[in-house]
Amino acid sequence: MTARIIGLGQRAAGDDAAGLAVLEALRRQGPPGDAELVEARDASALVSLLQTPATVVVVDAVLASPPGEVLDLSPSDLAAGAPVPVSTHGLGVGQAIELARLAAPDRLSPDIRIVGVSIGRPCRQELDLSPEVAAAVPRAVARVLSFLGG
Repeated sequence: MTARIIGLGQRAAGDDAAGLAVLEALRRQGPPGDAELVEARDASALVSLLQTPATVVVVDAVLASPPGEVLDLSPSDLAAGAPVPVSTHGLGVGQAIELARLAAPDRLSPDIRIVGVSIGRPCRQELDLSPEVAAAVPRAVARVLSFLGG
């Protein structure tokens, strides 16, 4: 495996499922190369999932405007307070990355990227993505693929 793509979110929380929608789109078209596609409901799962020699791309909803924007983020962006990943999860993505770094610095992926899909407002209890976020899914897929050289 040369890459691990992690879609983060919860299906019953409306736009919070943006990361999962991107993962589903990647599954439909076939994952790039030998990339592993992983769903995670909670950012705490990232602590172990980031422990790999492979490139890791995390796809998650972020609170930013305008809704439907696709953002390239790095761990340092999150540490600096860039658009905030939605955390219905308790532990945020930036915190999970830092915890993974502290727990096993020698096993942390050397290349961690975050694709943020702006949801513009806090999560709502719905099963479907808003039209703006649904329209952003193909652009987020393209961004993931660009990180992986595809």
